[in-house]
Amino acid sequence: MADYIPSNEAAKLLWLWNLAMWLWRDNAVNGLLHGFSIHEVNMFRFTVVQAKQAANTTVDKEAAARAAVRAKKDAIAKAVGTARDMARRLQADPNTTDAERAAAGITVPDATKTAASPDDIRSTDPPSLWLDFSRRLQVIIHWGPNPHDERHNGRPHGTIGCEIQFHRGGIPAQEADWVTLDIDTESPFIHTIHVDIPTTYAYRACYVDKKLNKGPYGDPAVCTVSV
Repeated sequence: MADYIPSNEAAKLLWLWNLAMWLWRDNAVNGLLHGFSIHEVNMFRFTVVQAKQAANTTVDKEAAARAAVRAKKDAIAKAVGTARDMARRLQADPNTTDAERAAAGITVPDATKTAASPDDIRSTDPPSLWLDFSRRLQVIIHWGPNPHDERHNGRPHGTIGCEIQFHRGGIPAQEADWVTLDIDTESPFIHTIHVDIPTTYAYRACYVDKKLNKGPYGDPAVCTVSV
């Protein structure tokens, strides 16, 4: 037999509030007519108010925590994107020595070139993308060889994750306009959006190996986020 109390938390709180207000109506007349004391009705109403306040506080704290984590990831992603650009400029500068590369923590070229192995990240097929944008202000980015089925969507051998880039407004005209969102180690990745009107976003991704070398980018995926 189905329970008369809803299982969904929001609906359950609404049901509790409705019962408390019904018992309390007209100075607890409904409660008194059915054998409850004023004290019992008052205590029940107080308990329901506490439950609503606790639920509201939890929602606010969870939202704040998610926002803090997102802000941290956005800040790190922005710093990483800038650092990669600066590293490319250092590598391209003919005055940069190998000693300076080592001191700066960027890649020092091998003195002897070695043949690419079969596991070379550059020969790895790029990840496919599937975007779930069914929720407001959020895009869930599923990536991998089989993004529609996370149970059969393992990363290729030798990779540590996937670099995800995005561009607000759809696929950019210039390659340099892509912005690095994050290096994610396990699909899916949740991108929280902050916009006031429906906005189109484009995403692309590539695998990253243990030395942080990047493979080729796959085909971009595009969606329009609702508000």
